[in-house]
Amino acid sequence: MVYMDSTKISTHSQELEFLKQLGFATNPLNSEANNIQEIWAKAQELEHKKDELNYPIDGLVVKLNDLELLEKLGVVGKTNRGWSAIKFKAEEVTTTLLGVSWQVGRTGKVTPVADLEPVELGGSVVKRATLHNFNEFVTSNLVYEDTLVIRKAGEIIPEVVHVLINLRKSENQVLSAPDHCPSCQTKLQLTETGIDLFCPNTDSCPAQVLGRLSYFTSRNLGNIPGLSDKILEKFIEKFQIKDIYNLYNLPLDEIQELEGFGQKSRENIQNSIENSKNIKAYKFLAGLGIDGIGPEVAKLIVNILE
Repeated sequence: MVYMDSTKISTHSQELEFLKQLGFATNPLNSEANNIQEIWAKAQELEHKKDELNYPIDGLVVKLNDLELLEKLGVVGKTNRGWSAIKFKAEEVTTTLLGVSWQVGRTGKVTPVADLEPVELGGSVVKRATLHNFNEFVTSNLVYEDTLVIRKAGEIIPEVVHVLINLRKSENQVLSAPDHCPSCQTKLQLTETGIDLFCPNTDSCPAQVLGRLSYFTSRNLGNIPGLSDKILEKFIEKFQIKDIYNLYNLPLDEIQELEGFGQKSRENIQNSIENSKNIKAYKFLAGLGIDGIGPEVAKLIVNILE
């Protein structure tokens, strides 16, 4: 076999061919197109074939073939400007509503989640689906044992699409929203837009504290392995930690006294926390969870300050 010269590769299709020659598995469904019409025709063809594949797909990615032009276009975050996704229509199924749970996020937003009769959707069994926000919950006027149509948003997050009102049992209980925070029992408030409920107890609400710490310790930000949500919950309860400052000043000698912890656990957590002190400035800024400041905006801010 004559191998392709990697120094002369100028297109993505040549990259794939080179990888194939090296023994890597490449998808036989890859193909080239010359215009939008051909791309769309390929997308429709794949959508019709997707159920015949031995692996799930939710769409396809269109990539600019010219590598030089692709480089000139640059990236946004981690995504090339020369790439674009085409998503297939999401599969929809019906199931029964068993109740509604309310989750408190790191920003204090309280989100309704539908508890469902388990149903298979997109290759997995779904038991819960988001109702998005308080306003949608009120608009839906949900009744216990309503029949719901659900789908996976982006083939990942189960969501309620709509309620089949004609199947509703009118004698069943109408579900209501909570008046107080499910986590700290503080009286809930409405946002100015009236779309969301939120808990104003920013400093002491356990769910908000856990959300902020979990967000900061995640791999893409503070990257502190070993601090799972369950462990953080224990630390919040035992040591009353509320913020990042408290996290970096944990009473490490007391950790191994907790049930399920030992010297090795303490050392691992100590090392993880110590290693995370080398965090990049923009990741630290993003990890603070300031509204509107994600990693990309944080990079811009840090670059200006430097």
